[in-house]
Amino acid sequence: YSIPKIVEYAFREAFTDITPGSGSIEIPIALTGWLNYNETGSRLWIGKNFNNNKFAEFSSFYSANGVTDNTWLISPAIDLTTTTTPMFSFTSLTRVANGYPLKAYVSTDYDGTTAGIATATWTELSFTKPTVNDVTVKSGAIDFSEYITSNNVRVAFKYSGSKTSGGVTTTLQLDNIKITKN
Repeated sequence: YSIPKIVEYAFREAFTDITPGSGSIEIPIALTGWLNYNETGSRLWIGKNFNNNKFAEFSSFYSANGVTDNTWLISPAIDLTTTTTPMFSFTSLTRVANGYPLKAYVSTDYDGTTAGIATATWTELSFTKPTVNDVTVKSGAIDFSEYITSNNVRVAFKYSGSKTSGGVTTTLQLDNIKITKN
C-alpha cells in the first residue's frame, strides 16, 4: 500500500460559515477579514446554498437596469512565510452565461480597505474557466511560490458585469478557495 500525501493548507474557505439567502432574499457575505465591495453599484457577493453546499454568488442580472457592477470579494491577509511550495486553487460555476465576468488577482501590498483597492498592486491570475453552464470547474493549481516571503498575501475575485443592453449578466458561483502549504 502507498500512503497518500497529507495536504496541509495555509488558507481554506468553503463558505461553510456564511448565512445563505434563498429565492430573492440576498444576504451579503460578511466573513471575518474578508472585504465584499462594489465599486460602482450597491449589490454585493451573496451567500447561497444548493444541495447542502454553501458558496459565494454574484450576477448582474439582479442589478437595476443600467447599473454596472465591479464587485470585489477579497480574502483576509494570508501568511505564506511557513510554506514551501504553495498552490492556489478554487472552483467556479456559471449559470445563464452570456460572457465571462470573473477575474482573480493576488496582492502583497493591499491594506484591507476599500480605498486600498485602487492603490494596491494586483497581479491577474490565469485559471481554468467554465465553458458550459452548470458544471463546476477547478481553476487548476496556480503556483504561489513567489509569495513565500510574504505574510500579507490577499486573493481577490472581481465580478464585472452590467444590466445594460449587451452587458454581461452571467451568474457566477465561487467555492473551495485553497492555498496549500507544501
